[in-house]
Amino acid sequence: MSESTSVTDHINNLNTLFAQLTSTNFKVEENERAELLLQSLPDLYDQLNINITNNNVSDYLCFDDVAGAILEEESRRKNAEDRMEGSKQADALTMMRGRSMERESSGSHNHSRSKSRRRKNLKCYNCGLRG
Repeated sequence: MSESTSVTDHINNLNTLFAQLTSTNFKVEENERAELLLQSLPDLYDQLNINITNNNVSDYLCFDDVAGAILEEESRRKNAEDRMEGSKQADALTMMRGRSMERESSGSHNHSRSKSRRRKNLKCYNCGLRG
């Protein structure tokens, strides 16, 4: 199994292969199917493989139990990735909010006096003179 393949697709492919072998009168035992599934996983699942084999009380592995544990592990990893991506997006949003630390030199952010007060040709309302 490649690391880009989903575990569900891989289990379905193995089940198809086991069904084809059974149709040719080659019987694959339940324990062998479980061991083949564990051995076909990529290195990413090594710890899970060790946990399943070490925690097995009997020498008999059930294919459905192993497949369920592997699917649960894949789901846990996807949830962890989604949480990390969500926190990255939240961090990006909080960084964008608020006042920018950079000062812009454009005229729209000029906080000087308005231009109407700079004119010298204003007419006085009291005496009527300009200036």
